[in-house]
Amino acid sequence: MESPPSFFFNAAAATERGFVFMDTPGYDPVSVTGHVAGGANVVCFTTGRGSVFGCKPTPSLKLATNSRMFEHMEDDMDVNCGTVVDGTETVEAVGERIFKLVLETASGKRSKSELLGFGEDEFAPWVIGATM
Repeated sequence: MESPPSFFFNAAAATERGFVFMDTPGYDPVSVTGHVAGGANVVCFTTGRGSVFGCKPTPSLKLATNSRMFEHMEDDMDVNCGTVVDGTETVEAVGERIFKLVLETASGKRSKSELLGFGEDEFAPWVIGATM
């Protein structure tokens, strides 16, 4: 039996290999800044509203949760996951596409946000208190 994924808190360095969960705030730039500070090499960022997001120095793959938004923002979305809801693909098929893209990105393929230059100003330290 495989051991469960490791769990770390915001910006704590991941000390184990493999799949890691990290507890971070929900606000996009703050959350991903915590992941990157913890050592993330590739970020898979889900969006249903079309967040224009990138986070240098780590590639951010944007996963669109619905096809309508993906079609409107295709230049900035890396994967259309809305095909699951549309009934044209299975969760497994979309998961396989995401997995392959993560490997390609980790091997040097640039994400769409990198190609557009998004993320150069996205670093956001965690502010104590409510973030709007």
